[in-house]
Amino acid sequence: MRAFLVPLMTAVLLLTSLAPARAASPPASPHDDKVPIDPALVMGTLPNGLNYIIRQHKNPEGRVSIWLHVSTGSFNETESTRGLAHYLEHMAFNGTANFPPGSVIPFFQSLGLSFGRDQNAFTGFDQTTYQLALPGGSRESVEKGMLYMSDVALRMSLLPVEIDSERQIILEEKRARASAQQRVQDQIFERLAPESTLGRRLPIGIEPTIKSVGPEDFREYYTRWYVPSNMTVLVVGDTDPAMVADVIQKEFGGGPPGAKPTPRDVGVKASVGQRAIVVTDPELTRSEVSMARLELPLGPALACSPWRRRGGRGRGGPCSSSSGPSSSEPACTASAIASSRTRGRPSSPTRKKECAGRRRGRRAR
Repeated sequence: MRAFLVPLMTAVLLLTSLAPARAASPPASPHDDKVPIDPALVMGTLPNGLNYIIRQHKNPEGRVSIWLHVSTGSFNETESTRGLAHYLEHMAFNGTANFPPGSVIPFFQSLGLSFGRDQNAFTGFDQTTYQLALPGGSRESVEKGMLYMSDVALRMSLLPVEIDSERQIILEEKRARASAQQRVQDQIFERLAPESTLGRRLPIGIEPTIKSVGPEDFREYYTRWYVPSNMTVLVVGDTDPAMVADVIQKEFGGGPPGAKPTPRDVGVKASVGQRAIVVTDPELTRSEVSMARLELPLGPALACSPWRRRGGRGRGGPCSSSSGPSSSEPACTASAIASSRTRGRPSSPTRKKECAGRRRGRRAR
């Protein structure tokens, strides 16, 4: 029998977005420079509150990617609707105003797309994101992609028969994930912040609520959280940004205006002192030791000085001097490498070699 030991000590786990309210950054001094924005970005906000960001990029040639980011996920569920945000994501492919049930996949195939490769979606604690990769950047191609994305954002059908049809697929997906590793992770989340809803809002949900949620539950969640002011459309590719902005206005401009909804209170508190979590499972084949510290979320760093104080001193960052590497070169700092590890990814030997090589090169110069 193997064990997972998680002393809550000093390393930072990527859970800083768990608290519902965003703490404001300290006010910038008059001498602080604003963090520069890439001048190639075309950004705007429609009258109904929907934000968009467009970046022309000609590599790969003739390709355009679209993302619809909705700022809501499983944290905005209730005890009786656990798993609904992820379930709703599935319903985006089961009928909308312009795409009746069964027509979405043939539509994508008519554009030369492969379902799952060029079109996908995912749900997290605080976001739901829909992705679409188009084979061309013409206005016709972009309009077709935006028509589907705007249907997802504003016009899902949520037919009772389709909800019931998808239910078994959701349950099977949950069962397929029921590994020893998943069971351990679920227990850690439950005990990491027991005063909060963190451990009771895993995106996949629980079987009783997946079986019981109905059309009214979907409608309530959809109308509350899928509003233009809670969404951002992102487009990157080989296309004309002005044309894309016009298509976004055409397809999303009819959405209802309104204030951005306030997220539900998650109740996570910052770590105080040290404690340990030990989780075991008879099917585990290895053991792990991790360290984590929960912190309240920080507001966005809009000036360079706060950004540097948070560990953004690495060369190549948005506030680096012009004498350093290009902004596309990742920073080689201890904080950058540690940040990679605390996000749940294993330490990268390749990344360490790259950084060591750069340091040797600087010494040689």
